[in-house]
Amino acid sequence: MVLGLLLMSGCGAAYQASTEIRAHRMEDSLQPGESMNAVRDKWGIPDLTTHEAHGAEVWSYAQRANTNDIAASLFYTGAKEGDTGNFLDLHFVNGALVSWDKKKHVMPTKARASFGFTMGQMPQSGVSHF
Repeated sequence: MVLGLLLMSGCGAAYQASTEIRAHRMEDSLQPGESMNAVRDKWGIPDLTTHEAHGAEVWSYAQRANTNDIAASLFYTGAKEGDTGNFLDLHFVNGALVSWDKKKHVMPTKARASFGFTMGQMPQSGVSHF
């Protein structure tokens, strides 16, 4: 049982380390003008997407997704609704990367359908969670 707990805590720590490494590599290799497709192909689907006016979009990749939940950091391998975390935000305009910065975000709540499935909810702010 103790071995199982150690292995589970190792998974959470490994996930946190991998997201931090990915964010640092992204910061070092991103280039203004990169297309959304090129970024998605290289770094995967973002954890959060915010659709803004005039063809602008912000993709948020977790750097440390569970800063307010120690148990989630140790045992859970991904961000869940309500978790506060540090993210690398990529700003796109008309499909091209224009800038990036670090921000704190709270993972949005998911809407629950009456028949038991979870469906992503698009909050008023335009944020979607994948």
